[in-house]
Order: sequence, then C-alpha cells, then structure tokens
Amino acid sequence: MLITILLPLIAAIMIAAGGRAARVAWRLVPVLPLLLAWPLLAAGRYEPGWLLFGFTLRIDEVTAAFVVLLGLAWSLAGWQALRSIDHHQRTFWIGWLLCLSGMTLATFAADLVGFYQGYVVLSLSAWLMIVQARNDEAWRAGRIYLILALLGEAAILAGVLVLAGHYGNLELGLLTAGDAEQHHVIVRWLLLAGFGIKLGIIPLHLWLPLAHPAAPVPASAILSGVIVKAGLLGWLRLVPQTGLEGEPTGQLLLYLGLFTAFAGVALGLPQQRLKTVLAYSTISQMGLILAAFSLLFLTEEPELGLLSVIGLLVLHHGLNKAALFLACGNAPGMSRFRLLLFALPAVSLAAAPLTTGFLAKHWLKQGVHHLDGATLAYHLLTLTSAMTAMLMWKAWNMARTSNTDAATIHPAWPILVGFALVVPWAWAVLAELTIAITARALWDSAWPILLAAAVIVVHARGMRLRIRIPEGDAIVVFEALARRLRTPAPSLPGVESGRRAVRRLLIKADVPDRHLRDLPLAGLMILLVGGLLWVLMMVGGG
Repeated sequence: MLITILLPLIAAIMIAAGGRAARVAWRLVPVLPLLLAWPLLAAGRYEPGWLLFGFTLRIDEVTAAFVVLLGLAWSLAGWQALRSIDHHQRTFWIGWLLCLSGMTLATFAADLVGFYQGYVVLSLSAWLMIVQARNDEAWRAGRIYLILALLGEAAILAGVLVLAGHYGNLELGLLTAGDAEQHHVIVRWLLLAGFGIKLGIIPLHLWLPLAHPAAPVPASAILSGVIVKAGLLGWLRLVPQTGLEGEPTGQLLLYLGLFTAFAGVALGLPQQRLKTVLAYSTISQMGLILAAFSLLFLTEEPELGLLSVIGLLVLHHGLNKAALFLACGNAPGMSRFRLLLFALPAVSLAAAPLTTGFLAKHWLKQGVHHLDGATLAYHLLTLTSAMTAMLMWKAWNMARTSNTDAATIHPAWPILVGFALVVPWAWAVLAELTIAITARALWDSAWPILLAAAVIVVHARGMRLRIRIPEGDAIVVFEALARRLRTPAPSLPGVESGRRAVRRLLIKADVPDRHLRDLPLAGLMILLVGGLLWVLMMVGGG
C-alpha cells in the first residue's frame, strides 16, 4: 500500500527536476492510479511502525468504493490530460500528483494522523491545478478556494486536536464507533463544517462554481468526481455517529442535504457556461450524498448495508460526473455519437429508469422511507430527480453547441462512460443491492423525469423566467463587501524592507512574481519541505 502513496510523490519530484526524468514521469501518470488495484485485491492491513507515529494503512468497507473510483477516474482523466495540458505543465502535474498521493493516503489511512496528513496535502495541492491557466479567472478561483480550504482546515484541525488529545492516534474505526461524549458535540460540528466545505454543501459551496470553469478539463473531472468525496470520507472516518440521544443532528443533516440538492439546481439553471452548470450539478448531488450520510445518525444501529449504499452513490456520481467533465474537452456537439456519450451519464444522474442513478436513488429512498416522520423528506427526495433532469437538459443543450475544441475523441472519455454504466451495477451485485425491476419501480423513477419534461416544454413555449445569477453566487456579495471595507494596512518598521528582501530572494530563485501570490506558494513549499524533513527524521530515528 505504501508504494501507491510514495510513487506519485517520486513522480512529482521527477517532474520538478525536469529533463529526461520529467518525461519518464509524465508517461507514468495514467498508470499510477491503476496500482490501487493491488491493495484492493490484497486487502488486509499494513503497519510501517518506523513512520509517522505508528502509521497504519488498510482497506475496509468504508474505503473500498473510494479506491475503485480513485483508480478508474484518476487514471483516465490523467490519460486525457496528457493530450490536453500544453502549457504550464510543470505546475499542473506537480499539483496532480501531490493530490493523488494525498487522496490515496487519506483513503488508506486507518489512524487519525495519517488521514489528516493525506487530507492536508490533497487540499493544498489542488490549488496548483485550479490556477494552472494563470489568468485573472484562475487566480480569483484559486484565491477563493484557498481561503475556504484554509477555513475548513482550521475547523478540522481544531476537531482533530481535541480528538487526538483525548484518544491519541486512535484507529478511525474505533473513533466513529465509540460513544460521543459531551465534548464531542462541538467537535462533531467542527468536523461536519470543515469537511462540508470540501463536499460543497450549501452555504459552504462557494469555491466549487469558480474552480471548475477555471481549472483544465481533466482537473475539473477529478475535482468534481473524486476530490469532493474527500469531505464524505472525512465524515465517515472522523465524525462519531452514536451517542446522539436527544440531538437533532440527523434530521438537520437530512434536510440540509435536501435543501442543497434543490438549491444547487436552482443556482445552476441560470448559468451560461457548461462547466459552471456541471459544477452546480455536483453541489446538488452532494446534497443527496449528505442525505445518505444523515441516515447513519437516524438509524438505531448503523449497518454495513448502509455503508454499501453510500459506496454505490460514490461510484455512481463520481464516474458519471467525471465522464461529463471529460466530455467538455471532446467537443460533444460535433456528432450524434458524442451527444449520446454525453447523454448517458446525464440521464443516469437524473435517476432515469434502469440507470445506475435509478439503482442508487432506489436504495436512498428506501432508507428515508423507513424513518419515522420522514414522509416530507421522502417526497422531496423523489422530486430531486425532476430537478436534476432539468439541469441535465440544460447541460445537454449547451453541449450541443460545444463543437470547436477537439476534432477527435480521446479514448479516455468513452471508456469512462462505459465504466460509469457498468461499475455501479457490479458493486450492487457484490454488495447484494440488486433489486427486482418491477413496473412500480420503473414508474417511481419515470414520473419525475416526465414532470421535468413537462416543465421544459412549458418553458420552451414562452413562459420563461429570465434570471441571472453570477458564478459563485454569494461570493460576489462578499467580494463587494470586502472591497468596501478594505483599508490600507499600517506600515510597521522593518516590514516593508523584509517584504522587499523576500521578493528579491524569490526573484533570484527564478520564481515569477507577477501572479504567483507569494503567500500561498510559500505556504505550500513550507508544508512540503516540513513534511519531508519529518519523514527523514522519523526514518533516521528508527
């Protein structure tokens, strides 16, 4: 398992070095995520006791679906990126590989310290992919992402420090299964909020609709299909789900998830760019995943079956959404075949009959249906299919005019569409989540799609609501307030001369000063150098 974490780091160092080493590393990019198949098949546990305070790796029922998604989506998106990334390649690939290493570590880690380290590396290195274009849009998206990522890290770190102070470097399975004592109430909400930023739950979603249009297509596919799921992984690993008698946590999360599902569509429908529409669709779908996660709080004894349903949702959304984003780099409007390749994951996200969305939504509705007093939640959950269908119809119409970017289809796109059609069903068979295809089940999934079609027809006949919502919605308001409140910083003795000295040092080191924003770059360098020194000290001490 350890080799799957270290190889991307080694490849990132080779790319940073340049020359022949970088060319070799680039050729390995699509292969590295496929190495995850080995620990998935081998399963078991690995404990290199000489590293990071008893560092422990394993694959269990929580992480198996994440490993499958990570291996398939990351490798195929990387394959397409080899063709499409033609400028600022070093910045992009270093960020890409560090993200892969961090996500792999967070997925495999079985203890508190290992998970947190992987999550931090993932969060900060994603910034390099978002700002890859180095234009004003990319810098703005990267700035907003970094601000929210650091806010999330602050909340998560506070929660992790309390847990570590109480338990030590506890195994994550024991942490979530243990009774939630009184001090865990604050810790739980810190972790829910911190990881909720990564997942894009409203109102913590503001980075998502800015980062996706700014990032290159393969990076958008990974951000939306895989990286946002790190927030869910953090919830599953760190948030205690027992000992909640008298607390309304489960109900609050359920209805917050449903609100996010509807609001994501409402904010996405007025958008004017395809990748932005798909970004708001991700926000909406993360609301459904939050609704599924809330069931762990609402059932008396969380069982493996519910974790399998969450795994099904992870695979369903991750593969289909990554395929839709890869389509943005393959000119889907150039032929009927390409439009079909776009339509297949789109109708699946809308939970049309016989799709993977039909299967995932069925089990999610079953979980809500068996809750006491959740009739309203059940009906709202059903209506989310109609809302998603309307947003996917808008995306498909925008895709029809996207015909100028690519003369040929990159093979990674149709292959990923094929995996999106097959893999969630295979997961359902292995997890015993198959269902009988009855007329009642088909009708339950069909009528929301028909309702969406009726709304689309009415809209097309002239009853149109002309609403414009800027990308990032509420962030525009916050930026305007920040401009009004901005005042010149007081000049302290020695500060300006120190700043000039740092700038001269960076210039001598051949670091571009025009756009790289010294503070984020320096912070990332400090993190990486500090982590490397820590590893070396631990190895030397062993």
